[in-house]
Amino acid sequence: MLSKIRNNFITGVAIIFPLAITIAIVRYLVIKINNLILNPLLALLRIHPYLMRHSVYIGKTVVFIIVIFLILLIGWAANIIFLRRMFSFGERIFLKVPMIGKIYSVTKEIGSAFLGQDKAFFQKVVLIEYPRKGLYSIGFQTGAGRVKINSAVDKELIGIFVPTTPNPTSGVFLMVPKDEIKFLDISVEEGLKIVVSSGTIAPPSVK
Repeated sequence: MLSKIRNNFITGVAIIFPLAITIAIVRYLVIKINNLILNPLLALLRIHPYLMRHSVYIGKTVVFIIVIFLILLIGWAANIIFLRRMFSFGERIFLKVPMIGKIYSVTKEIGSAFLGQDKAFFQKVVLIEYPRKGLYSIGFQTGAGRVKINSAVDKELIGIFVPTTPNPTSGVFLMVPKDEIKFLDISVEEGLKIVVSSGTIAPPSVK
């Protein structure tokens, strides 16, 4: 019997406590907003005869709307922060999975480059003779060749990614001698537009 009474009491407290806290917070916000907004608003409404008769009702309605808006705004911000932390936590665990984590990391970096989030991934837009002499393809400089690779061929090589059309997320990676590369005076974004549109969209500088 006593056990049931105790359980019922704890259940009642568990229900009432968050409700009481919520009411206290809303009451606090209403009082603060009343002090900051309601009194100046009432003074403004009393200028007009019609508004003066309903000034208290209008003022309290405005305060109520502001309080609800603030609560919604706080909830929205909290949800975003919570979701971002959850995603970040899940991503850290995923990256620790052998093999899969490496693939995910590389794929994410490539995706960030194509979405414009990683400005340093593609450095410049270039033109190279590919797939054979006399045919030119648009490519993107991804970085300079490593010292060991350069010394192996006794040339300065540049890493070039040549995307496919209309899907630029696939393509081939080439190490091209620097003296065989023509650097174009256009942005990476403009270069991607040319590739995706199969050349139908081009900046004025290359038309």
